[in-house]
Amino acid sequence: NAFSKIKLLQEITAKQTLPVLYIDLDFLFSGYVKSQLLTIPNLSLFNTAESTIAQILPKILTKISTEPHLIVFDSMNGLYNTLSNDADSGRVVNSILMLLGQNSKFSKSTLIIFALVGKKENSWVLPNGRHILENENVKKFFISDRSKITIEQ
Repeated sequence: NAFSKIKLLQEITAKQTLPVLYIDLDFLFSGYVKSQLLTIPNLSLFNTAESTIAQILPKILTKISTEPHLIVFDSMNGLYNTLSNDADSGRVVNSILMLLGQNSKFSKSTLIIFALVGKKENSWVLPNGRHILENENVKKFFISDRSKITIEQ
């Protein structure tokens, strides 16, 4: 539920002392911010409405290299859609996410990645059939409805 996601983000960012760097590829969050329905202090908002991911990625990496941030990447599905004409979109998406993950770890930032996924045979799978890579640093939050958020350990 998109509105539950916005509410969760509002709660997370309200408790942050770190600057918030938001990469909005589905434009929902950008709409809330631009219409001033949502205000977040110390927010840097990036989207692909006027730039490509290749143009904004160096700016993002530069920002997180100077100080720790809460980085919100919204969403993995939006990145796949943005790169859908590229035959190697899966590799490009994985590369971008690994680059962000490694840089956020280096800068002591926190990275949150949103994705619309389903569980299939004990694996998390995107709607396009691609599996979510997992490791010990990944924590999964599930928003099943407006009142229930679950954390998988």
